[in-house]
Amino acid sequence: MIPLATGSVSLPIPETSIAVLVVSLLLTAVWLASVYR
Repeated sequence: MIPLATGSVSLPIPETSIAVLVVSLLLTAVWLASVYR
């Protein structure tokens, strides 16, 4: 995985965890789409 520079220092913990969750879900959706295409 490519390390991403995030604004985790300025963001509160809940917002950061939600952002990480959304990004992981998007990556999973893209991966599944590429696999089953």
